[in-house]
Amino acid sequence: MTYRILTISKPYVAAAYRQKLVALSLVDGVEVGLVCPEQWDSQVFEDDSTADKKYWIRRLPISFNGKNHFHFYHKLRSAIEQFKPDIVSLEEEHYSLVTMQAAWICNRLKVPYVFYTWQNIFKNYPPPFSWFERYIFASCSGAIVGNSEAADVLRKKGYTKSIREIPQMGVSWGKYNVDCFAGGKDEGIRSSRMKLRLPEDKIIIGYVGRLVEEKGIQDLVEAAALLGPGHRQKVKFLILGNGPYKEHLDSMIGAKGLKELFDFRSFVPSSEVASYMHALNALCLPSRTMPNWKEQFGRVLVEAMAAEALVIGSSSGEIPRVIGEDGMVFEENNPESLKQALVLCIDDDNLTKRLTSNAKRKAKAKYTHEAIASEFLGYFKEILEQRSLK
Repeated sequence: MTYRILTISKPYVAAAYRQKLVALSLVDGVEVGLVCPEQWDSQVFEDDSTADKKYWIRRLPISFNGKNHFHFYHKLRSAIEQFKPDIVSLEEEHYSLVTMQAAWICNRLKVPYVFYTWQNIFKNYPPPFSWFERYIFASCSGAIVGNSEAADVLRKKGYTKSIREIPQMGVSWGKYNVDCFAGGKDEGIRSSRMKLRLPEDKIIIGYVGRLVEEKGIQDLVEAAALLGPGHRQKVKFLILGNGPYKEHLDSMIGAKGLKELFDFRSFVPSSEVASYMHALNALCLPSRTMPNWKEQFGRVLVEAMAAEALVIGSSSGEIPRVIGEDGMVFEENNPESLKQALVLCIDDDNLTKRLTSNAKRKAKAKYTHEAIASEFLGYFKEILEQRSLK
């Protein structure tokens, strides 16, 4: 039997994320399709001509580019009719206009669909979003959640159908793991740091992501200021990303006399993130829970695990569950707690090696694109088999 699976989602403008679809397309009896925008916000579709030949793809124009829950596609029905899917994976939130658009088309064409949600805080939405939510709950064939709390939120909202918890994307093992370096982690660090012009004699602790208040980078700055002179001499902080909080962070760093400790670099193409991960001794995700947001997963943690960098994360949202016992978790919004984790990272090499070795094994077992694609496929098959029995 052949399964034709169509994914509709905006994050796949990033080439690294589409590796999940490549992994799915390599399974015998599976035909894969993708609908995504030409551009999402400021990120233009990243071409990967070799990988993209392995599956059907349509890059459609959208209205309200960059507006998470307001955008919609042009000519979406035509694309769905052209691919003729057995099932559609709407990797968008259940209250979004684009999900409503795709769900309505799927129902007209009698194609089953599932939606994907990260939403781990209960919220009541005003019309028309509450109407979208009710329609999608009633007409979908299932839901995939990115974290355990999202499943609880769905149940509290009255959703009664099946739910499967699966990370949305994984990591490409050949690019992220240190086994691709003959000398292991040490060789990976040397090679990547030479390429990226980073110091070889420092313990480099990185942050990768948007520079916004809720990501808690200010706590990393405060924790760096609490380090003693001896520890400051050994460490460098690499911040990879852009965002509206950059000016505030620059001001904090300048006021505390920490300019020599911090190296800011802008966002890079998704295919280059692996090089930065290899260059790190540790990656820190210091997210803060806000009234309307808490960390939903933290994919950079998984990327760091695969590259054998120590993961240090706050207690916000899903972070402690992702890290488990294979890294360090500190109390969110607590620079002193973070400082203690940084000191351990700097001073205790044996602990770091044990944690990173365990984390790398977990990443290989649970978080590769192949492992995640297999979980998606298993859920889709289950839904289609149940429908065939009705």
